[in-house]
Amino acid sequence: MKKSFFVFLIVAAQFANAQAPDPDFTDKMALTEGRSHLKSIHFTESDDYATYDLTHQRLNFSVDPAINLISGSIYSTFKFLKADVSQIRFDLSSTMVTDSVKMNLKKIAFEHSANKISINLPVVATKGSEASVEVFYHGSPTQSGFGSYFTSKHSSIPVVWTLSEPYGAMDWWPCKQSLADKIDSIDVFITNPSQYKAASNGKLVSEEVNLGKRTAHWKHRFPIATYLVAIAITNYETYSHFVDLPNGGKVEILNYIYPEYLTTAKSKMLETRDIMDVFNRKFIPYPFASEKYGHAQFGWGGGMEHQTMSFMNNLQFELVAHEMAHQWFGDYITLASWHDIWLNEGFATFLTGIVYENLFNSTYWQNWKNNQISSVTSSPGGSVYVADTTDISRIFNSRLSYVKGGSLLHMLRWEMGDQKFFQGIKNYLNDPTIANGFATQEKFVKHMETAADSSFTEYFKDWYYGEGYPTYKFTYFPDPINPSKQRLRISQTPSHSSVSFFEMHLPFRIWKNGEYTDIRLHNTKQNQEFAISNQPFDKIEFDPNKWLIAKSDQIVPVLDISQIIEIQIIPEYTFNRIRVLLPSFSGKETLSLIDINGRVLHTSVLQSEDSWVDIQALSKGIYIAEVQTKTHNKTMKLVVN
Repeated sequence: MKKSFFVFLIVAAQFANAQAPDPDFTDKMALTEGRSHLKSIHFTESDDYATYDLTHQRLNFSVDPAINLISGSIYSTFKFLKADVSQIRFDLSSTMVTDSVKMNLKKIAFEHSANKISINLPVVATKGSEASVEVFYHGSPTQSGFGSYFTSKHSSIPVVWTLSEPYGAMDWWPCKQSLADKIDSIDVFITNPSQYKAASNGKLVSEEVNLGKRTAHWKHRFPIATYLVAIAITNYETYSHFVDLPNGGKVEILNYIYPEYLTTAKSKMLETRDIMDVFNRKFIPYPFASEKYGHAQFGWGGGMEHQTMSFMNNLQFELVAHEMAHQWFGDYITLASWHDIWLNEGFATFLTGIVYENLFNSTYWQNWKNNQISSVTSSPGGSVYVADTTDISRIFNSRLSYVKGGSLLHMLRWEMGDQKFFQGIKNYLNDPTIANGFATQEKFVKHMETAADSSFTEYFKDWYYGEGYPTYKFTYFPDPINPSKQRLRISQTPSHSSVSFFEMHLPFRIWKNGEYTDIRLHNTKQNQEFAISNQPFDKIEFDPNKWLIAKSDQIVPVLDISQIIEIQIIPEYTFNRIRVLLPSFSGKETLSLIDINGRVLHTSVLQSEDSWVDIQALSKGIYIAEVQTKTHNKTMKLVVN
């Protein structure tokens, strides 16, 4: 579910009137998507779902946007994968009513309870055989997750829309709510009052008006996960434009837009074109090009990547990029478990950054990277892996599933290099075992390891399953044997105990006489030292291009304690501590922390000529640090943020 820049005229004339992209969009979007009212939900895929494979479903819906009521029938064709099957099941909320179930035009026995429809087959099925059933139902859908089935209004006009991710499909239609079996193809028939139009997946085959009712027929001939099936109905205005594909073909961009937003929406056609062009060039051509890509406006506060037609609150640039990215990562290849939601949301977040880089490689690309780092490092814990998939708010956590997931890919790109990284992504998309199907975390990692000819076991152990990030301390000093050469010492403090050490390649930039040299150091152990220059330099920077999720203090030269002639108090805010250097040491020297009212909050006895005192417990504010020795004392103001 659910992200270009201050638009420089020199970039491209078509962006001159575009809405300025919002580098903070991921946080805002995911905050909406992970709203605090979401509750834990207990859903498990039925074991007997493995007994049959859905080959086609014909969905017939009768809907009036002004009324919270839906009725219809679902005709399902399936192939049995096991022998001696006597019963099949579908998911449907117990608040809905199952009217009847038919097989070969005859009613058959069923039971509807505990959100399941259990259908007894008249004849025990054999492996490889095929059958069809039709479930007739009606009811007033209740909302779960992000809405499931929602009736609302725009400009006083009724609108109904669905959003089934992750477990909401069964709230409004009888389905096989599965992350193991995509429906091979669907036909969706939607009948509603004639003043409204209905949007759905695939290609619009027909639209007929009869006796005050309009029926739209949408045909989709690609495998689709249940949660990506969707409908939306209101007084839409529609328009199309086309995007060129790398192979010379074109794909239709079909838009179902509220009338009051139509002028604004049309002004964004070139933005949509350019975003799709980036994805087509960097990855593979849009996978559903033979049908369409579309937008249907709806009333929820973000967007949802329904296959071939994203439901959108608006056509804000970053929202368009994020939802379109999902067509490759989330729809064409879908996560095989909600534990691995980053395979959807982390990828869409990362691809939004790719759009920034390719269309606006300037301030906004840098701002986007800065915001990713700030978001992830705003709290010390949290893994990308989702342990509890009953907690919907956790599945769609902004900082972890979206931003840290996207940052994991950004850092992996740094580790691998562009050529190998993007080749690994293309190999993943072209894998016939998962294309138009489901992928696991392990499947993705294997493709990247093959492309890199390297193991990423440690990387994903730290960054995917582990929590937190490293905080680095860097000091440089003359080589003891050859003082004209410079060495760099690296130490790190992980923010969470789940990771003892982050092994990473670290980027540095060394400046001399206004020119710089970039170097790459493989940090594999604590207090590791590297030879970095054959001569003194003016300054050294850590990660100037913002590849890594990390914090660091300013890189400073090593202080020679033997040359200290007076007390030095050095705040090291990144490490939440104060460093104290003493010209001499007796064992009775102290450091006191004093608030602005003169109260002594804490006093520590210093342990050596070079000591550290922790200030993590201090609240935000202004303090005085006072060092006392037998003969001297020194004070310094601290500002704790």
